[in-house]
Amino acid sequence: MPALSLSEWVIVKSQRGKSWLVRIEKCPFSSHLGTIQMGDAVGKEEGDFLETQKGNKLFLFRPTLADYIYKMNRQTQIIYPKDLGAIIIYGDIRPGSRVLESGIGSGSLTLALLRAVGERGRVISVEKRANFAVLARENISRFFGHPPQNHDIIVSDIQDLSLRLQADRIVLDLPEPWHAISQLALLLRTGGILVSLSPHVAQVQLTFRELKANSFTNISTFELLQREWMVDERRARPADRMIAHTGFITVATRWQQPAPPAQTEEYSE
Repeated sequence: MPALSLSEWVIVKSQRGKSWLVRIEKCPFSSHLGTIQMGDAVGKEEGDFLETQKGNKLFLFRPTLADYIYKMNRQTQIIYPKDLGAIIIYGDIRPGSRVLESGIGSGSLTLALLRAVGERGRVISVEKRANFAVLARENISRFFGHPPQNHDIIVSDIQDLSLRLQADRIVLDLPEPWHAISQLALLLRTGGILVSLSPHVAQVQLTFRELKANSFTNISTFELLQREWMVDERRARPADRMIAHTGFITVATRWQQPAPPAQTEEYSE
């Protein structure tokens, strides 16, 4: 990997694990551990450190996707990495996939999708709230260093939007996903997979009913609980707090493609 450079984002981490997302600029960064000059990070390697005037070492790392998601600006609750991983794996989202996403939020799911589909794939995000779309675009551009060319954001309600495309995968993070299922089924290829994230079981039940009515099969719903452990030389026990219920993930496969409506708008890249 190349050395750290000016304008790059880094995770500044203390010896006790406290961390900050900081941009490398010719200016100071201050915390309760003291002050460092971020310009001194230029030319450093990952894992090198800068020492504050108080004698504390602050280590420098490029942010992982999980690091960035936890630290990025947001107006909504993020989708946690534990759920993002499950969405990618159980949705079988892979390089070259064309993914339609609705409910961009702050962009955490979109970042994971873009990583998964790679440069040969494409992500089309639909978000009805313009301010969320703007923030997500900023977060995504900041992570990649530029707006990804294989990503489109459409500001619209998914229920009011007419598109002509064949998506390989559809991923939903919507308050009422069941209202969109019948329309979205037309956009998903036969054998394609739909993944929906909902916090309440009543939402899951209504979504399940619409999936069954629109020729989806292999429907499954699950949740993931993440419990950290405190491990050192003398002990190993569960942490006092955990990331418990965050949402139900529903996965379904499209087995029959209905005839498209008479009039649609064609999506063009």
